[in-house]
Amino acid sequence: MALSLPDFTQGGRDSETSSSRDMRVEVSVGKWHLQITVDGNTVLQEGMELSDVRFMRKGGLYLAVLHPTSASLMHTSRHRTFEETGDRELLRVLTGVQPGRVLVLAAMHEGFHQLSDLALTWLSDLGSLAISDMTTGDRWACVWTQGGRVWAEGAAWAGYYTRFIQQGGPLHLYAYLPRASHHANECKEWPSHGLWEDRQQFCGRYEGYGQLCSCSDPLPLPPQPHPLSQSQAAGVEYGGIPTVVVASQRPLCLYWCLRRLMNVEGSNPTLTLVVADGDPAQGLTEVRALTNLFGIKFVSSNSGGNNVTLRITRHYKVVLDTAFTTFSTAPAIIILEEDLFVAKDFYSYFTQLAPVLLRDPSLYCVSAWNDLGRRDSHGDPAMVMRSQTMAGLGWMLTREIYNEIIQQWPARDKHADWDMWLRLPEIQRGRECLVPEVSRTYHFGSTGAHLTAHFHARYYARASFNTHSHTTLSVLDRLVPARYDAYLRELITGGTHLNGSNTDPCSRTLLPQNSTTTYVLWIKMNDASDDYTYMGVMSCLGLWNLDVRGHHKLLWRLRWKGTPLLMVAWPASPFSSLKPPDATVLIRYDPKESKEDPPVAFYHHLNHTTTTTSS
Repeated sequence: MALSLPDFTQGGRDSETSSSRDMRVEVSVGKWHLQITVDGNTVLQEGMELSDVRFMRKGGLYLAVLHPTSASLMHTSRHRTFEETGDRELLRVLTGVQPGRVLVLAAMHEGFHQLSDLALTWLSDLGSLAISDMTTGDRWACVWTQGGRVWAEGAAWAGYYTRFIQQGGPLHLYAYLPRASHHANECKEWPSHGLWEDRQQFCGRYEGYGQLCSCSDPLPLPPQPHPLSQSQAAGVEYGGIPTVVVASQRPLCLYWCLRRLMNVEGSNPTLTLVVADGDPAQGLTEVRALTNLFGIKFVSSNSGGNNVTLRITRHYKVVLDTAFTTFSTAPAIIILEEDLFVAKDFYSYFTQLAPVLLRDPSLYCVSAWNDLGRRDSHGDPAMVMRSQTMAGLGWMLTREIYNEIIQQWPARDKHADWDMWLRLPEIQRGRECLVPEVSRTYHFGSTGAHLTAHFHARYYARASFNTHSHTTLSVLDRLVPARYDAYLRELITGGTHLNGSNTDPCSRTLLPQNSTTTYVLWIKMNDASDDYTYMGVMSCLGLWNLDVRGHHKLLWRLRWKGTPLLMVAWPASPFSSLKPPDATVLIRYDPKESKEDPPVAFYHHLNHTTTTTSS
């Protein structure tokens, strides 16, 4: 069944009254195909096979933005709205499109399964009559002018039967709309020289950039350096850390990243470099033009190949080589990905920790990201911890370690995942990274080479993120290995030890909230690979549960609703000797299984006063 909308605002046209100057937009959506043509030219085409459905490679909502005069394609993107949070980036793009542009939005294969109420309201408010009725299996398309009217909308509903759903469609939608004049969408208030001329050309070719292309309130460009204040730089031996942004053919992600980055104290466009992987003559044209507007150094590379993991690993080598060559005197460099927001104190955080990294040979890196921090953990932004995991997602590497690892980097055709490779024991060599209890980056990109919207919602969307403009990090001299271990021993011996035999990590009353008391939970772990109990506990706490990470000698410093919690692996952790005789160990806990497990063997340990339990 198709929906034919009436001409409900003035200025609408149909095929009988259309002019030869009108723009003709056609949208065809079937079970396995989507095609958008403008004036007879295909601007977006997608075909699906059964394997694409199985692996979720295609489908969702597809967006095309057209120039209202030339009908040229200004933006195209696909959004996985069949997954939780899959419409966040869609809304970010839609709200960034300038008034007067023509937008085409179409659903192919499960475009509505996880469409949020916010998205439904937004689309209804722009004039959609059908969007609130769309559901699984339906086909839908809409053509409208941003800030103007809906020109055409069509829907084909699925048929629901006892044992199956018959997909809706095919849907064929036609729209005829008048072209805007050549100067209707130019910003007449802007100067016509220098960077403003480049900006006018950029905004006439590309869309989704919001304030960057706003005629009435344009983003100030180029960005000016924002040096750290005296209070932030006081007592710091090292400043002006260069930053390299790892990019690809995702210019809007890069824009959102750079806009935030260039607005925080400590940022400096002359100390910022973008290294992007892709086709320099096509996919990277927009990226290059964007970085030019920001006055930032830009280098392109084409790592080649169809294997995404291999390509990214190749690209990271180019990134590191280019960064340390470009900033040839810098003792350390910050590596940032294009789909990360930075906290207000991003540079303050790294500037305070750079001297610690440079003088401590037991350290591998400094990371802005805490794998095990949640927003509702109410962590302490002043706390920094040692971790045996190279967390990435905004990290600082010294030139000395770069010179060491780059000689061992995987050969061009050797399959390796760059971050997993950096964590290999023979590469990391027992060195640790410094991580914050509250993260200084936020992973806003909901999809990527190894990322789906569902995965993002599960592991990144609720991550901690510091909102303070400056935080003085506490007791940095306590981060050296001996003092750090001594401090942890003090916390263990002075803490309140939970009874593992009757502790339920899934309980909403696991601990008192916002307590200053440190609680200690001993969990059964023979070695780092014995992760059965660990995975169950982390699942209960809503933290990363895909592998063992974020620990120091198998001791995890966590925060549960404002209350500090130490989780210690027994007997694998060297801190196991500190377990009081009356403290029992949480063994073989899994929230999906019965808590009654078969008895386990007694684990001998050097501290003969340690006890175990099989319950």
